[in-house]
Amino acid sequence: MNVKKVLIWVIVAGISLLAAPGRLNAQALPEIPFDIDFGGVTVHLNEQGREQLQREVGRLYANRARLYQDIESLRQLTPLLEPLLKAERLPVDYRYAVLPFSSDGSVGYWGLTPDRALALKMLVNSAVDERYHPILATQTVAADLNRLQATSDNYFLTLLRYVQGDTLADRLANNVKANYLLLDAQSPALIWTIMARKLAFEREEPLLRPAQTYLLYEYRNSGGASLRTISRQLQIDEERFKPFNDWLRATLIPDEKAYPVLIRVTNDEFPTVKGRDELRLTPSVVGPVDIGFPTLTKLPRSTVSTFQDAVFYTINDRLGVQAQPCDNVITLAHYGKIDISTLLEYNELSDRDVVLPGQIYYLERKAKRAKIPFHVVQKNQTLREVSNLYGVRLKSLLKYNRIQLIQRVQTGRILWLRSKRPRKQPVEYRQLPIEELKPMIDDTLIARPMANTPTVELAAQSRLTDSLARQKVDSVSTKPTRTAQSEPIVRPLVNAPEIAKNRPNEVKEAQKLHIVKRGQTYYSISQLYKITLKQLYTWNDLAERIPLEIGQKLIVGPVKRRPALAPKPRVVTRVAPTSTPAPVTKAGPSTVRGAEPAGRVYYHIVRRGQTVYRVALINKVSVPDLMRWNSLKNYTIEVGQKLVIRKPQ
Repeated sequence: MNVKKVLIWVIVAGISLLAAPGRLNAQALPEIPFDIDFGGVTVHLNEQGREQLQREVGRLYANRARLYQDIESLRQLTPLLEPLLKAERLPVDYRYAVLPFSSDGSVGYWGLTPDRALALKMLVNSAVDERYHPILATQTVAADLNRLQATSDNYFLTLLRYVQGDTLADRLANNVKANYLLLDAQSPALIWTIMARKLAFEREEPLLRPAQTYLLYEYRNSGGASLRTISRQLQIDEERFKPFNDWLRATLIPDEKAYPVLIRVTNDEFPTVKGRDELRLTPSVVGPVDIGFPTLTKLPRSTVSTFQDAVFYTINDRLGVQAQPCDNVITLAHYGKIDISTLLEYNELSDRDVVLPGQIYYLERKAKRAKIPFHVVQKNQTLREVSNLYGVRLKSLLKYNRIQLIQRVQTGRILWLRSKRPRKQPVEYRQLPIEELKPMIDDTLIARPMANTPTVELAAQSRLTDSLARQKVDSVSTKPTRTAQSEPIVRPLVNAPEIAKNRPNEVKEAQKLHIVKRGQTYYSISQLYKITLKQLYTWNDLAERIPLEIGQKLIVGPVKRRPALAPKPRVVTRVAPTSTPAPVTKAGPSTVRGAEPAGRVYYHIVRRGQTVYRVALINKVSVPDLMRWNSLKNYTIEVGQKLVIRKPQ
């Protein structure tokens, strides 16, 4: 009899639940409080605001597949975005505004439209669309948010200014304090989406357990390559390059600016992919064969956590642990059974540094000396990265090379890893191997002739300038050119750490310097001297990901250059044309009747790694024509040399 009653009760309860499906949905949605903490600001909602936010949360949960996909995407991006936000002194809660707000591709990350991107001086063209690059978009928007924050002490009000503009901010000014804001139903739709993401993501992310967890590997120095080429180099399927590389519209990645390629890899693949990337970039100083650092050996998994297994490695004969997506300094210290302060000391970290998933962190003290004597500094490489690469203490690295931590090491510098560089021995640099560039024409490097300049005079002037420049280079050169198979060139420099650029027809003059002060950022310094961020990065051989140090010296004035051997105008007029120049037409550059076929004439500026054959291939002309147009007697050309190119109509 009791069993029958239980069965009847279960049936009645099931029928009641089926009759009220909305009750299940209501229980599945997060509860909307009246006060929500956002970046240290208490956002208060009235009743209408709670109803508006409840509807937006329900819209997110209506498509759970898309919700979980966005949560996983943001989980993968957060370790890369968090340092960018912290560099601009912005709260991590801003990450909920990063992902695109629509699936139709009409807006990019941070809700960037083409007009908004243009106002922020972002590139949107046939080659790239920076609105869809999560790193570049975040760097640009974070700098703009930092500028807006200067007018307010309230981070949420700053976000409102970015989304809606100053009009809404002025309307809410009476309801704003430093850490409080009253949000009503008239606020913009994007604000409600951001708040709904925060509530939904914070609830669902700890519970999300995908079948396969991916980390994002940041592939740098990608200029001139294609995604297919990078895929072959790293031996990673090209499908793993989705969905974070939709910014690339062309086949080849432009090299005028750093465009990191984001690749999804598993925990086990991360060290292997990183090793292949570093093996491609890091040449050995002691011989032609790279012995491969760091030396990694994976150890059996050990269950030390309720939620996940720790992945241990021996890294340069020291015990290490691989960080997982949810790890921080507390969990890493727990895995190694050491104090947090000890973990930070072993890895030369501060409590402000972000733990990066996939990276391996030392659980034992690094050695005083590395296993090899020297290392060549790569582009954008820091001393801390070199220290971790070879398992040598940062303190020893600074001592051996007689440098301070605040100093920025120059690309190509040879670092001593086992002993102290003698005081009388100057700092040495090594010319890094030049990678073969892919054929592509850069319109920004093509100098087109003036409309009123006869073609013959233009070609004669180009030949005369190039001849004089080559003569100067030959006269001052004391060493023969070495091939790629010969011993790399190492030149001691007196004015270290600045590397003298060997340009045949330019001489570097005085540079204006700025000493970094507390609280300054790349953006604030660029605004102070009215220069662009790209100029600031290029002049100082820096990148967006490298943090500024107090006391660091930066070049903030354009490098003034003057031609070493400039031909006088009258020299050009003495060159007798082979025929009478044709009159200039509006259709294009002037041509010469009988000398060359009518068509377009422009310059090609030789870039590093280019040969006569490659220049001809890029511009789709023959090698004999190229040599004849520029009076080349051999196949030797110089970087920066201007070559005349003729194109028939």
